[in-house]
Amino acid sequence: MKPQKSGKPAPLGHDRAGVPKFRSVPPVYRKSFVIAVCAACLHYLCIIGAITTGGILFYARNEETCYIMLAFLAASIITGIISFLTRRCARCPLCKGTPLIHTGAIAHQVAFRVPPFNHATTATLNILCSQRFRCMYCGSRFDLHKRGS
Repeated sequence: MKPQKSGKPAPLGHDRAGVPKFRSVPPVYRKSFVIAVCAACLHYLCIIGAITTGGILFYARNEETCYIMLAFLAASIITGIISFLTRRCARCPLCKGTPLIHTGAIAHQVAFRVPPFNHATTATLNILCSQRFRCMYCGSRFDLHKRGS
């Protein structure tokens, strides 16, 4: 977006430079986002563990490593189901969409994604790193730490 001239007031919901402000997330929605991101983080860690033990199993073929890899695969399946269900419960406070699940719907033109990932994974990683995300359906920016007015 182009910055606003100093003589003109900024549009509603924008700061002085013309950049959209972050919206606050109500406490009811905030809890579901925190639980969903924790479950997704645990799922990603189980996947990384399964891939790592698969690489170790490729070089050191012993029975203990095989059992550890099977345990990681079972844990990643279980945490994947839990992660999917908790991310499904996390809804955008504005449009009621599910920004942490990629449904295949057309994303908003200002929606942000990191190229190897889809919009939902990018939103999950943004919440994990900065406690902020952009809804891929309505394009609104949200901050989990900001308190409502």
